[in-house]
Amino acid sequence: MVPSFHSGLASACSAAAFGLAVTAAPALAQGKPDPGPGPAPNPIPAECDLSHEVAWGGDAASGLVATAQTWCTPDDMVWARLTVSSADGRVRHEANYPVDEVMLLAWPGENGLAGGLETWLADFAHLDTTAHLPRMTDEFPFYPAEDLTEADIDALRDQDLPMACYVQGMESANCLIREGEGVREIGLWLFPG
Repeated sequence: MVPSFHSGLASACSAAAFGLAVTAAPALAQGKPDPGPGPAPNPIPAECDLSHEVAWGGDAASGLVATAQTWCTPDDMVWARLTVSSADGRVRHEANYPVDEVMLLAWPGENGLAGGLETWLADFAHLDTTAHLPRMTDEFPFYPAEDLTEADIDALRDQDLPMACYVQGMESANCLIREGEGVREIGLWLFPG
């Protein structure tokens, strides 16, 4: 089963593949061996203060907003923070990532890191459901959060709850469900890197 949550992931995979093809073409044209993709490109300093936000499920009345922001450290490392906040401003989920360790941000495509942030949050606007969670034995498995069992995940599958899964690395997405006025992490969904 290939993950279905990734409206942004599909474009990131094709953009990464296109980037690799473009990178390899000059070397092949010169008869040199392809050295591989190399490290992710470093964003320019202007990308150190970007922000994008989207309402949970694309509904401004949902009471939840996902926000992505970037900042740079003194050693020129670019970081991204993903925050889910409730209408009263309380942070319900927050995580920080080096942009070169998140697929959609490390190789954001022609729209740069600003477009990468928009793609990163796309799955909060276009929710999937827990009914689509794969099993741990599937080719691209879902691993429950530490406080959940496979039986708990089976119950979530049966409930068919709205879910947002955002890319949090090069081969996995962190999945969240709404719980009251907040959200709950339910586990990681692996995808091909």
